[in-house]
Amino acid sequence: MCHSLEKKIFFSTKYNEVNLRNGPGVKHLLIYKILKKGYPIKVIEEFDNWKRVVDHKKRTGWISNSQLTNKKFGILITNLVKVKKFPENESKTIGIARINLVFQIIKCKTNWCKIMSDRKKGWIQKNTFWGDKNP
Repeated sequence: MCHSLEKKIFFSTKYNEVNLRNGPGVKHLLIYKILKKGYPIKVIEEFDNWKRVVDHKKRTGWISNSQLTNKKFGILITNLVKVKKFPENESKTIGIARINLVFQIIKCKTNWCKIMSDRKKGWIQKNTFWGDKNP
């Protein structure tokens, strides 16, 4: 029996290679491989030990629960994003991030999230990425 979610909807991949299938189970056709640990995905349905997910490019498929983690990650959907020292536009720019960068989300405020990538931390605006934007 499929059921919709009332709990956490954003997850991320636990490994550097995760299979996306066209149905819930290993006998279903492999339709895509996600080759990035921490890749953020949104759960739209659950069945047994499987989650039906969608990514920021609207690709959908099924992933086994064992391949997912509830760590908060995001992916940039805007290119050349200014990473700020503090969550304000006037703050010093400490880096520039490129589109499709996958990063860990540490915490979020109203319009900003503190992120970490390659052990570097900074703040980016929420409208520059796709992922879990809840504090």
